[in-house]
Amino acid sequence: MSTYLGIDLGTSATKGVIITDSGEVLARARATHPESRRGLAGRADTRAWAQSLQHVIQKLGPAVAHVSGVGLDTHCPTVVPLGTDGGAVGLGVTWDSPAMRKYFEEYSGKRSAREVAATGNHASPATLTAVAYHLLRELEPDTFRAMDTMGLAGTWLGQVLTGVCALDPTQASYTGVFDTCGPGSHWLVDTCQELGIDPAVLPPVLDPISILGTVTSAASARFGIPEGLPVAVGSADTPAASYVLGTAPGAKPFLILGTTHVVNSCLSGPDGRSLALQRRGLRDGEWLINGVTNGGDALGAAAVFFGFGGAEDAVRDVVDLAARISPAEAADAPYFIPHIMAERGPFWFNEPVCQLHGLNRETSRAQIAYGLVEGVVSADRLVMEAVVPAGDESIYLTGAFGVDPVFPQLLADGTGRRFDLVMETDLPSLGAAGICAEATAGVRLPTPTSTQTGPRADRADLVAVRWEAWLSCWERTTGRERIPPIEAA
Repeated sequence: MSTYLGIDLGTSATKGVIITDSGEVLARARATHPESRRGLAGRADTRAWAQSLQHVIQKLGPAVAHVSGVGLDTHCPTVVPLGTDGGAVGLGVTWDSPAMRKYFEEYSGKRSAREVAATGNHASPATLTAVAYHLLRELEPDTFRAMDTMGLAGTWLGQVLTGVCALDPTQASYTGVFDTCGPGSHWLVDTCQELGIDPAVLPPVLDPISILGTVTSAASARFGIPEGLPVAVGSADTPAASYVLGTAPGAKPFLILGTTHVVNSCLSGPDGRSLALQRRGLRDGEWLINGVTNGGDALGAAAVFFGFGGAEDAVRDVVDLAARISPAEAADAPYFIPHIMAERGPFWFNEPVCQLHGLNRETSRAQIAYGLVEGVVSADRLVMEAVVPAGDESIYLTGAFGVDPVFPQLLADGTGRRFDLVMETDLPSLGAAGICAEATAGVRLPTPTSTQTGPRADRADLVAVRWEAWLSCWERTTGRERIPPIEAA
């Protein structure tokens, strides 16, 4: 029996799993890295990432010593300036950095329509992260001079373990200077030159289901992973999750709940109608459409702000209270517009757009809880409608709710959709391990088991009335019209 280690470097935590070649999870661990973002608007500190990785490996215990390989996935997109030794020479730059807006507006218009089309994405700060090159050049010249490679989070993680510098297409898709539509995988050198970016600083782009290198002696001593183990190139986190669920053109879409809520669908090519993020998939002929909202961040921040327990318990407490409210009491709950930070596609908000409508002295604690959860669910519904055509097909659902069916039921009620609940909570890290298993041994893991939930008929009238009222509040708060639902092609 062979076993594989999957490492998921997320936005707020690092997760790790060890699985067998039959898909059984032998060990799992999680360690947060709040210091990576604390007090750093739009920046990330890789030292915190390294510490959380050390903690995860320690928590996984002796099973680490017997794994046959290592798979990787990371959050995306965060640009990381790397030196000649592969270590970070400055803070990472996240797509929502306030300073990135200036460079996006200055340089985006320099690309021709053909060049933008080659990226398969709408122009936005999240899909033109390569302009972090100019942010570093102008604002942090010492970092810029020390930078040998401008990679992403996945480049940093792969290089710190193997000493090999690379990136995969699922992450390169967000740079705005990578050809996602043409044959092969290559940087748009002419576009780089037009944008004043030296293409020599960009890492090689490799097949995600291939071997990057082996764990170095330095990485083994630092993190506790056996030296010499093969390490797969890996991918961004959502594509890693899609790998586990067998996502392919025509297959079932999925929604993953975490710090961000991501709706993922797969096509055979980019969809020009969609306002959502788009990226190359793990294999040729796969195109991932990702609709994203900061649902986890929004619910967590709002729950703490309104006094629903401490940071660890607040979300659970607010969800449990929202689930127990009667329809009559819920009818008068306030309306929460949950965009507490800049949003990627399909919303494309450059700054927070957040408000609680209808709060008054008569509002109960349960009504506040219901309004907060409903607001996050309603934003998820807008994203789903923008990515997945309406129909009777169920959607895979996985994420931070674990085996608790409470939030999935509220989500089904609020969206009117049926969901197949995948009880495996660590899909990205499981996908990373699975990618390694395929890259090293040609093994494909089985799809995790799921159970189904759907909307309750006795909540349909309540949801219908409040959905239209919420949309009206959303339009007034954001100053935009409702995002039109996407129709089947």
